[in-house]
Amino acid sequence: MINYIRYIITLLVLGVAAYFAHTLILKGLGTNQFWEQTDYTLLGMYAFGVGISLFIVVLTLMAQYAMPKNLGFIFLGLMTINAVASYIYIKNGLNKFENDFIEYNFLVVFFLFLFFDVFVAFKAINQENNEQ
Repeated sequence: MINYIRYIITLLVLGVAAYFAHTLILKGLGTNQFWEQTDYTLLGMYAFGVGISLFIVVLTLMAQYAMPKNLGFIFLGLMTINAVASYIYIKNGLNKFENDFIEYNFLVVFFLFLFFDVFVAFKAINQENNEQ
């Protein structure tokens, strides 16, 4: 239970810190005017990233206790769901700008939370291996 709370708090802190850092970088580059030309927002992208990552973390930790031998396969399935859901979320924003503004910003958010999900799965798999 402590792992759930620790990972959820870490996810929220990571999401908030990365959002503010990302916002500062975009303001420094002077590219905020591109957000007005699209239906997407940076906050919406981070909210989606936190939501899907929270879903993956909770299911990964539940699978660690329910089916520890199949945790790797379950994680791969969850990553597939993540990729499909991310595409469905961003598909209307693809190829809107010549400079790929939406694509690059979404990739930053996607990979940030992907690395977090992989970290949680790595810790869960190694914890399961250490207990044997």
